[in-house]
Amino acid sequence: MTKPTSRNGTPQSWNSQECKRIRTEEFVIAAKELVALGWHPIPLGGEKGKDLLVKGVTGHEGIDVTDESTFREWADQWAASKDGLNLATRMPVGVIALDVDCYGGKPGAETIAAREAEWGTLPPTWTITARCDGSGKMLFRVPSDWVGVGVVPMRDGKNGSGVEVLQRHHRYAVVPPSIHNVGPVRIFGPDGDECGHLPTPGELPMLPDAWLAGLYKHRQELERERAADPDDLIASFSDGLMTDAVQRAMQQVLDALSSGAGRHDTMNQKMLELLRLGWGGASGVKLAVQMVRTAFVQALSDERGEHAARSEFDRSLKGAAEIVAAAGPSVAHAFQPGGAWHKDSAWIPDLENPDLMKRGVVESSGEAPTVRFAPVSAGDLAQPVPPMEWLVRGVWPRHSFGPMGGEKKTLKTYNLLSVAVAVASGAALFNEFKVESQGPVIYYVGEGGRAPFQRRVQAIARAYGVDLADLPLHAVFEVGSLDAPDFTDALKRNLDDVQPELVILDPLYAFHPAGVEAQNLYERGRMLAALSAQTANETALIVADHFRKSGSADLDLDSIAQSGMGQWADSWILQKHRDAPDLAGGKYQLAVEFGSRQWGGSRWELDWQLATAEQVENGDEGSAAISWEIRRGDGTTGDRKPGGSRGASERRARILELIREKPLAYTKSQLVDAVGGNRKAVKEEIEQLENARQLLVKDAPGREGTRYVVRPRYSLGPGLTFKIVPADDGFSYDEG
Repeated sequence: MTKPTSRNGTPQSWNSQECKRIRTEEFVIAAKELVALGWHPIPLGGEKGKDLLVKGVTGHEGIDVTDESTFREWADQWAASKDGLNLATRMPVGVIALDVDCYGGKPGAETIAAREAEWGTLPPTWTITARCDGSGKMLFRVPSDWVGVGVVPMRDGKNGSGVEVLQRHHRYAVVPPSIHNVGPVRIFGPDGDECGHLPTPGELPMLPDAWLAGLYKHRQELERERAADPDDLIASFSDGLMTDAVQRAMQQVLDALSSGAGRHDTMNQKMLELLRLGWGGASGVKLAVQMVRTAFVQALSDERGEHAARSEFDRSLKGAAEIVAAAGPSVAHAFQPGGAWHKDSAWIPDLENPDLMKRGVVESSGEAPTVRFAPVSAGDLAQPVPPMEWLVRGVWPRHSFGPMGGEKKTLKTYNLLSVAVAVASGAALFNEFKVESQGPVIYYVGEGGRAPFQRRVQAIARAYGVDLADLPLHAVFEVGSLDAPDFTDALKRNLDDVQPELVILDPLYAFHPAGVEAQNLYERGRMLAALSAQTANETALIVADHFRKSGSADLDLDSIAQSGMGQWADSWILQKHRDAPDLAGGKYQLAVEFGSRQWGGSRWELDWQLATAEQVENGDEGSAAISWEIRRGDGTTGDRKPGGSRGASERRARILELIREKPLAYTKSQLVDAVGGNRKAVKEEIEQLENARQLLVKDAPGREGTRYVVRPRYSLGPGLTFKIVPADDGFSYDEG
């Protein structure tokens, strides 16, 4: 067997039986070298040596494996198997490969030549190949947020061109020292000579701007073609309850069908409105379209027949889908990951057509031009400001950021896991604080490792009575510097993919940049501001930090050890020991403060019961039942008993406040949900207020879905007025 020294050389002979695939130690060494160069190893096997052997390392949700012990496990498992072991890599962030196929009559070379004639010549680059016919994977850098078409179009714009685009979320590349069925896999440098190893991603040339724009434009054209199919269009919409706008559009169609007035025109108009709302991310459109379809067919079947009625509805739906699809980046996929107006894309106003958006001109750095430090006018500042929203009522505002800080062994991780499970599941935090914005959570685990984290989160989920496997809770076990591009790029990608309500970083020091001094207020301030800017107005952010080892341990932001935290924090959770922890018995008694610059704060006493030392020693820690009790702090607990819900005075004030704001709006069950906390105690409080004639029950209509239903609802008793007044344990009320 002879090996060529150039891509264009021709081997004299090759027999796949002459060479075995990668041996154990060779695989481990090659995988480590890939990681060191900035690439991501993947094990392959099978008869052709191209079958993926593990799950979870490719696609949008794929994890980049960097651990040598895992490489050795892969090698030990498959290197000695019948088919042997090969090595592949997933594309790093900001890297693609143009996979050109010239064998078997495939027109890869012709497609590249045609595209170069239109978009310009590609710069010389590194190529991965096992063939000598011009086939190979040409590597290029692209902007980190760029997503292009999967297949390079031929001159007529169709697929089947012999050139695919390997992207981080799509496919992978076999690399040396792998053995392909036609020969060994080799790497050639920009000069055409074999170089033996991949370059670092930073050494690769940038894909030219015209190529970036051309491949992106072709992706949009394919999306518009798919979007014009009503079934595909509707299947891509968000699940969930109908938004108010969706309900209004649907109800207008139903009303027109009931009255018979302008029903055809109304349906055409509102079907278009519904599909546009769906593309904009509004939930409930799937259900609305289904309900309109059923009502329309029922209304017209008697006079036109069921088949004719269904055909008329289908024509209206298809026409609306074609209009939405034709709108291109302004509607179709605009708010989806990779879409024109989604936060992972760099779109800017078109100067020639100010009403349109276009892809920003990509500079050599890969960044689109942006406008920074733009002034905001007084007129804009005078506009109405939306009210504060809660993530967890009384604990953390939605989209707020700040620390959870505490003394050593104050169970910061357990408390953060409680917050994470509550937000992901919608269960009341500590059975006390209502989750107002339930949604996905991303937890960055900086210490302890995966196994301890799994044991703890499983125990917390059991304590809340929820199925962990069903929760939108995601954990990241790799650590990186907050200012490193690979970390910030991955964070941005995770925000786009998961769309979390909450991101947790635990602990901060594990992600702290090495060049930022812990006591330098200005450097730390910039670091924290840059971190919160990554998540601004997209998700809540909580970072775990520590109190000083010496000096004051008050529930105060100044007690946090390192500089800048107090100045940066918008919200905070602070905790300390009320008494020395009983480590052997697994008992911890904490004083906790929930605070924010947006709403104030409150203090609580939180008691935890974890696994005992004996259970840990016997290996029963994972199955041990854990529990908690929470009550108002500062020694003022009202009528609350340990383990109960909030004090009666606070419950009563909350009930009356809700009824004062919305009389005759709440049924009993709705009022209990709105108050939150211990449901039994809230029901008892409502009944006491009824008996005292401070609450009256009257039959009144209320909107439920698309109709109004008359049910017993609450109003204030005769002559009763009240106002909220400050109290040591939060607030109370004065009756008039």
